[in-house]
Amino acid sequence: MRIGKTAPDNARRFFRLVVVVFTALPQALSSMEQTTTRTATLSPPPGHFAAYIFDCDGTLAATMRLHYAAWLHAIGCQYRGTVDWSWENFCTMGGMSIEDTVDVLQERLQIRLDIPRIIAETDAYLDLNIDAVEPCADALDLARQALATGIQLAVASGGFRWRVERTLRAIHATELFPVVVASEDVARVKPAPDLFLLAAKKLGVSPTACLVVEDSPKGREAATAAGMACLLVAPR
Repeated sequence: MRIGKTAPDNARRFFRLVVVVFTALPQALSSMEQTTTRTATLSPPPGHFAAYIFDCDGTLAATMRLHYAAWLHAIGCQYRGTVDWSWENFCTMGGMSIEDTVDVLQERLQIRLDIPRIIAETDAYLDLNIDAVEPCADALDLARQALATGIQLAVASGGFRWRVERTLRAIHATELFPVVVASEDVARVKPAPDLFLLAAKKLGVSPTACLVVEDSPKGREAATAAGMACLLVAPR
């Protein structure tokens, strides 16, 4: 009886995953080529800065569509219904912890999501796809120009360290950023200022002398809370 009931359940679950992934991917990745080929020059705000602190996903690397698809896939592993979570709304939540994101989704969808499973499914999905991500040329150009003038560089991301470091390798940017701060390094992620403050401390630079380059409202809130100027770019 146990085997007889498990097999069709597994088949239905597999079918749901296929539907979720292959219906989400065209929407989530459709504009990837357009967003990754943007080459507009980024202009920092007026001021004299000793350091630039960059967010990673959506700022340095065009990964946001990939992360969106990974989340839809992970939710689909647990929830059969329609996921009312638009791309635009997803972008407003950039920088939030997985726990905070799950809290928002549970309230919106009125369901329970298992956080360890969410982490496992998103990790597995990203592990298969993250090496193919493209750089955001405008942000990397800004970083290289800053480095050439003696401005120090760091990355401060709310993502897990393995994801951040692997993303930086994929876009050939590891050598640009001697300081990388990730979610494991702080008690609170964005919109709290902890990530940016720790990055500034590791660089040996006053927070008021730092410029944050971010793609999310939560990141901008964190920069403001840290007493830093912020250049907000469109998520990619």
